[in-house]
Amino acid sequence: MAFAGRLARRLGIPRREHPRFGTATLELRDGRTLDIAMARGETYEYSGALPRVHPAGIAEDLDRRDFTINAMAWRLEDRARVHDPHGGLSDLRRGLVRMLHAASPEDDPTRAFRAVLYANRLGFRIEPATRRWIRRAVGAGAVERISGDRLRREVARILAEPHRARAVSMLASLGLSAALHPSLRDDARVRARLRRAERLAGSPAAGGSWLAYLLVWAADLTAEQKRHLARRLNLPRRAARALERSPGTLRGVRGRDARALSPDEALAAAALGVSGAAGATERDAKIRGRDLVAAGVAPGPALGRALEATRQARRLGRISAGEELAFAIAAAKDLEP
Repeated sequence: MAFAGRLARRLGIPRREHPRFGTATLELRDGRTLDIAMARGETYEYSGALPRVHPAGIAEDLDRRDFTINAMAWRLEDRARVHDPHGGLSDLRRGLVRMLHAASPEDDPTRAFRAVLYANRLGFRIEPATRRWIRRAVGAGAVERISGDRLRREVARILAEPHRARAVSMLASLGLSAALHPSLRDDARVRARLRRAERLAGSPAAGGSWLAYLLVWAADLTAEQKRHLARRLNLPRRAARALERSPGTLRGVRGRDARALSPDEALAAAALGVSGAAGATERDAKIRGRDLVAAGVAPGPALGRALEATRQARRLGRISAGEELAFAIAAAKDLEP
């Protein structure tokens, strides 16, 4: 904590301390964050609990890590030598995600979801013993002991990254999707829908959030099953409502009614093949900065904020394509200093 405080003062930036975990977060001027952590050990009161941490040496600190590939360290004054007690460099070269010991997914079952996250992100394989340990922990009910908020965060991280179909297959093969809800499937139709949603989204800015992919994945669940899944993930009210009313509501959408859908629902509806819904995923504003400049709006911060407000209004269906320019001009005037 003392080091984090001195560094924050020297850089002239704010910091947030997390004494329970022996960490601090520095907020850099470019929007990124820098985490500072003491070397620490940890113990768990029960499976799925948050750890109790205590100061420790570097060996014990690395022993508590999730995987071999993040259980390595550099001594800053001697970066030519990597401290690698668990073979992380070898696993990096071989493309393996490997846990450090058999009790790892029982101590912290969220590690099982992070194994899927990193394997999917990096194109790695989850090492066979690690797969067995995860399945054993799932079978022992470890995932059931994770709070809804923690579980939702892990699922959201996985579904927020590309190759969702592959990630869902990994989750299913490890028993993790069944631990979320036994009726969540991994079959050719589900994977095709997820891939279609990714194609429709095109880029993170053009489509919905991770929730859209959850809607697609859970589309075949019954209403009661979706309510159970929403409770298990402790979804916020709006997200829970979107999940519970799909796919029946989505499949009942026709034509202009698609404009009433949220971006997540619109993307899910289009991926599910709802007639007329695909257009709702493409209602981003077409107006550009040069259009506003031509209309007499001076370049500057107000112009950029007006464009963003127009795009948001368009995605939410509050304005039509023909109303974009007038809306943006009015927004720019309101935002002028």
